[in-house]
Amino acid sequence: MRLRQYIMCAAAIAGLSLAGCSGTNLIPNTGSPSGESKGGQPVPSFTQFTDIPMPSNSSLDMDRSIIFGASDAWHGRLVLNSGGTQAQMYDFYEREMPNFGWSKVTVVRADISVMVYDRENRVATIKLSGGSFAGSVVDVTVSPKG
Repeated sequence: MRLRQYIMCAAAIAGLSLAGCSGTNLIPNTGSPSGESKGGQPVPSFTQFTDIPMPSNSSLDMDRSIIFGASDAWHGRLVLNSGGTQAQMYDFYEREMPNFGWSKVTVVRADISVMVYDRENRVATIKLSGGSFAGSVVDVTVSPKG
């Protein structure tokens, strides 16, 4: 049994490594939807992620996020720093995920909340925790089902 788990883990790591080399890695658009910028720097937007709700008061942590795929078939991890509290982000995702076609599988509301949703052949796990100074951290992981 342990050998099987080891082989599956090694295969998953190898697959992610190869996918990273394939050139399918996506990052959010660096331009704002209107094409404007602040202080000469592009304003990050989340327009490439049309299947997951994105709170308007958040920013993407590029160092901790990794995305593979495109359009509504992407998978990976998005880490957002949100100006909203953990409770506000919980309410936001609970309200908005069904609007994007996601069905609730299970949720745990606690100091660190975890929300699990599924949609077609994908699963989304949202982990909500308090921010270091204010706001909250939203960690969204989307993976294929199974």
